[in-house]
Amino acid sequence: MAPYNRERGGLIRFSEMGLAGRTRATAAMEMSPAIWSRLPEHLLDRILALLPLHSLLSLRSTCKRFHSLLLSPSFLSQLHLRRQRTTAYFLLSHPQFSRSFLPLYDSTFDSWRKLPITITSSSSYQLLSSSSGLLCFAISQPSSSLLVYNLLTLSSKIIACPNQSSCPATLISYPSPSPHGYKIYLPRSSSASFFLYDSDSSSWTGFPLLEPLLALTNSHQDPVLFKEFLYFITPEPFRVVGFNLDEGRWETEVTPELPHELAFVRLVSSDGGKRLFLVGGVGRDGISRSLKVWEMVEGEQRRWEEIGRLPELMCRKFVSVCYHNYSHVYCLWNHGILCVCCTTWPEVLFYNLGRGTWHWLPKCPLLQEKWSCGFRWFSFAPDLYAMV
Repeated sequence: MAPYNRERGGLIRFSEMGLAGRTRATAAMEMSPAIWSRLPEHLLDRILALLPLHSLLSLRSTCKRFHSLLLSPSFLSQLHLRRQRTTAYFLLSHPQFSRSFLPLYDSTFDSWRKLPITITSSSSYQLLSSSSGLLCFAISQPSSSLLVYNLLTLSSKIIACPNQSSCPATLISYPSPSPHGYKIYLPRSSSASFFLYDSDSSSWTGFPLLEPLLALTNSHQDPVLFKEFLYFITPEPFRVVGFNLDEGRWETEVTPELPHELAFVRLVSSDGGKRLFLVGGVGRDGISRSLKVWEMVEGEQRRWEEIGRLPELMCRKFVSVCYHNYSHVYCLWNHGILCVCCTTWPEVLFYNLGRGTWHWLPKCPLLQEKWSCGFRWFSFAPDLYAMV
């Protein structure tokens, strides 16, 4: 695909090519500055609150007033009330990408853009996790530190890790229409314990790790938030265990018995931890013959209800991509879309729950053919109320 080089307020569009190959027109309409200059500020704010995310980011770099607009309580209130449709954004990280941006996929316009990243405190960084509009980076300076970053408000905070662990951190944040904080889960590679960071108290607390999880070496099986618990999948024989964030204790009977003949299994939570899904390869002897999605249904007797099954031809491609090595597979969620990703493959498998359809996300035009591993995808849901 030919790149689209015109910069639009911090977001540089690569392509307007749709899934079916149709090119969308991108004509820009201009209005006389004399008209805008006569509008009262409160009316201008009401108009700006209707703009999509990339347009708001464009305005932020034009003048001081627009730069501070996203920090205005009155504007934030209007913005929240007028958001009738949410867009699923996905970020792609790869070791070979430039340190000045991250590729962003916009599901509404079916297009890729460059999202500028400015981290002046460190010459080297790696994106580890994302949650409710916040991004968590591992940075080289200061050493053994994390940086939590809100791309919309351009606010950030450096957090010193409690140990020298190289384990990846998992950001946990509850989406809310009011200012809210976050937690960070940090395992210890050489100890039977883990740390939790609480932004409200700006402190780390250590907890013991449940014994079945000690053998869990796959760093892509991050814990998922469901209600007040962090849920984990143990190594085989697979089962779900939960850590109660409010009470600081482990529980082992937190979900119904898992479906049978699972070759691998991943958990995915949605809607701020209100729904819990199970993605699993069904087969024997570690070989998946099909891929299914279940949702945990509450009631008098909780159960896993099958809600989706990958078509056979797509399943063959997925299995060939994984080479039956499912340690590279991880899942994520964003606004009704469940994604199945693999660190060794540049494409992402999407399941649209509302439509019940599967498809492959178009490949990022920045990726080189020779890049064969290291692909890390992240859900990005812009949140102006996420406080660092």
